[in-house]
Amino acid sequence: MTLYRAEVVVFAIAFAVCGLVALALVWSGDWAYALLANLNRVKQIAFILPASAIDPRSVETPIDLPAAISWHHAWSAYVTGASAQPAISFALQVFSQDEYAHMADVREVFHGAEVGAVLAFFVAGFRIMRARSQGYALRLVRAGSLVAAGIVTVIGLAAAVAFEPLFLLFHDVFFPQGNFLFDPASSNLIRLYPEWYWQGITAGVGLSFIAVALLVAGAAHVALRRRSNTYTRAA
Repeated sequence: MTLYRAEVVVFAIAFAVCGLVALALVWSGDWAYALLANLNRVKQIAFILPASAIDPRSVETPIDLPAAISWHHAWSAYVTGASAQPAISFALQVFSQDEYAHMADVREVFHGAEVGAVLAFFVAGFRIMRARSQGYALRLVRAGSLVAAGIVTVIGLAAAVAFEPLFLLFHDVFFPQGNFLFDPASSNLIRLYPEWYWQGITAGVGLSFIAVALLVAGAAHVALRRRSNTYTRAA
């Protein structure tokens, strides 16, 4: 592998890490939950709750979409670091201690991803500055963006074919303690975040990144063409 190709690969990986984490933050918003729920025609979800504060028997209780979004907002703020407080209820217990423990682990993993994204941003910036000093920054950005788009496309196609195995593999890698396995029949966390949510978020983040990467590559290509035409006219 030539030095230039190695730099393209390094830039592509750094760009992908930084971009995917940034877009994951964007797609963690309330708007994304509402959008995906509407696309899947979800108007309400059912939580398993105690019948009352004095009656511990569990009953299925319908939760309308605005209420579900408010629960998502609380969990999203906690996981992304915007809030130190997890989603809580002062009346009835909505989530189990195991669910709280898992979300604390998710928060730690996402914090690590944010740190990695910051480092990736500086790596990409350093590569661009180094390439600029040698006159090939635009070529690096164009090629690296296309490679990054290709990497995410391959991962996305694999997820489209085998989403559940890859989803479980991801959790096995980042949560080896196994506390992510909950029973859908009794877990309100699973009911709040069913498969349609994770499939939609994965597709949204992936397609958004591919679009951004192609736009960056296109902009770099246009700039290269303009520079080439300028040099040609000058000659």
